[in-house]
Amino acid sequence: MRMITGAILLLAAEQAFAHAYLVGFPHQAFVSQVLTPGSLLLGVIGLVFLIWGLITDHRK
Repeated sequence: MRMITGAILLLAAEQAFAHAYLVGFPHQAFVSQVLTPGSLLLGVIGLVFLIWGLITDHRK
């Protein structure tokens, strides 16, 4: 379950990063200030969950 959560968070981080550069001129600066750090945070948390799941989840 942790690996699935990590993968979903990594996908959300990628989408936030992509949307940060797709927004047009009037709101581009504000959106980049919000979505770029947000995507970084989601990416780090997603990697932590993914690595945690790889270490602790065992097949039976």
